[in-house]
Amino acid sequence: MALPAALAVQAIKSKPKLKVNSKVTTVLLTAGLGLGAFFGVRALVRTFKRNNRERLALNEGNPASYATQLKMAFENDNAFGWGTDEEMVYRILEQIPSTSLMRKVLRAYKDLYNSNLSADLKNEMTTQEYLIALEIINSKT
Repeated sequence: MALPAALAVQAIKSKPKLKVNSKVTTVLLTAGLGLGAFFGVRALVRTFKRNNRERLALNEGNPASYATQLKMAFENDNAFGWGTDEEMVYRILEQIPSTSLMRKVLRAYKDLYNSNLSADLKNEMTTQEYLIALEIINSKT
């Protein structure tokens, strides 16, 4: 038993040492700090956007308000615990007056929930219900 351990220790000691130039070390540290700063700033910007959208969601007619209402319709838990309230989704989509506001609602939904509204509509509804929702969205002028 002692022989394999001794051989392992000897192999580790005789392994050639890796030498790294100070310029390489500086480049690696700088790249790491740059990536860390990038992801840190990105997280701060996303948090700021989300907080701003949440504050604006209380104003009726605001894109964030529509996005919040749609998310609540998806998470509707009635007496039996079943999911999406399709009629509410249709009503909310019909209340959005224009294509430009619909684009803003899509962006607000993405900022608030880090999810795509179109994908959530598709996941939460049957094919027929999803087609009705798309028809409502595409009827905007």
